[in-house]
Amino acid sequence: MHRKQSAKSLLNWEEFWKRTKIYLHYHGQNLKFASVMLMIYDSGHGSSSTKVQSSRSCPILLLKNDVKELSIGWSVILPLSWVKAFWIPLISNGAHAIGLQEKHWITCEMGLPVFPSDFPDCKAYSCLMEDKEAAFNKKEELRPPSIRHLRVPIQPPWGIVRVTFDKMISSMKTPDLSTREDLTNSNSLPNLYPGSFKISNSDSWSNSFDGTVVRTGSMLTTFLHETKVGQLLLFPYATDGEARISKFINGELKLDPRYKCCDIYDHKPCFLRVHLCPFKEGCFEEGAVICVPYPSDIFLWTSSSERNEEGLQMSQSAMRLYFKEHSSGRWEMQIPDDSIASKSHRWPIGFVTTGSVQGSKSLVAEGFCEAVLLSHLREEQWKEMPMKKRREIYVLVRNLRSTAYRLALASIILEYKENDIEFL
Repeated sequence: MHRKQSAKSLLNWEEFWKRTKIYLHYHGQNLKFASVMLMIYDSGHGSSSTKVQSSRSCPILLLKNDVKELSIGWSVILPLSWVKAFWIPLISNGAHAIGLQEKHWITCEMGLPVFPSDFPDCKAYSCLMEDKEAAFNKKEELRPPSIRHLRVPIQPPWGIVRVTFDKMISSMKTPDLSTREDLTNSNSLPNLYPGSFKISNSDSWSNSFDGTVVRTGSMLTTFLHETKVGQLLLFPYATDGEARISKFINGELKLDPRYKCCDIYDHKPCFLRVHLCPFKEGCFEEGAVICVPYPSDIFLWTSSSERNEEGLQMSQSAMRLYFKEHSSGRWEMQIPDDSIASKSHRWPIGFVTTGSVQGSKSLVAEGFCEAVLLSHLREEQWKEMPMKKRREIYVLVRNLRSTAYRLALASIILEYKENDIEFL
């Protein structure tokens, strides 16, 4: 019975390769790649007398990259046990082997998202984070308690951005202008233009991703229309191939004066992928928190010609207490009460999902920020800024086990590309 099944499997494989070769000839695809695949198939089967006994089925997935800018041609996905059988024929026929770090480097340099790290809204991301957390916990258990690392959330607690919304709402509802200014100077978000926000009543402290990721310009446009937030400084890349953000920076586009405020009701957090480029210095790790800077923070880095060695720092105790883990495994952000710790506390708007590659010249990282908060931050930074000095959005990034904040420039992907899924 086993011999008959093996023979049938062999015939299926032979028929598969025959049809594949005909298809490639007909469509003018890469015949060299097909010959490599056939060589692999032939090398895995000996003479006709031993074919049936040694026949095995190997599931394989071939992905053709059609993006013209990509130098990568084919992606081969196969079981780990079959790597050796494929390796020698591929390399001997001109394939270039790279490691995971090199792949990470290439994707970061090209601005491509890494799967599943840059897909926090999918199940594969949650599974990856759970595996990382389990591996970290297992490794830490083998260490003596005295040298164990500080426990930080492996999977970012995305729900904490709702706390930033709450702080924004409280500052907007304050009728006294002088009180608003005090809030701004005392551990609050910058004063934003009037509006009303109502956040969904779901668990703000949930570790799981509770939001929407916008990956196309049409999705972003729909979000702007459905939530009636025309005043938001978000500029989806035009279908005619023009970056509207560049026109706005240059003064060619103006805000519509009819939009004086924005009303968002039952708003589910909407996240945009951003490039994070360190300003002067900094290397951002996966999981780092992205925060709102005060004007004084930006001034600290941008106005002085002399390098500030300390920059913006929080105390060791404040860093250790920034996140608190509950017995259920749920993480929450702790808001400091004392005035000293409050001075260095900054409000989160997102997280780094793909860290900087050490050794790279650019040290660019990838992350996700909440769209409304990011837009308001841009509004606050640009309203008093001369047109010639307008740049990308300034944010602060802090690695979770570090006390230092680093200034970075955040570029919204969908303002320079029509979609963020063309690599798929």
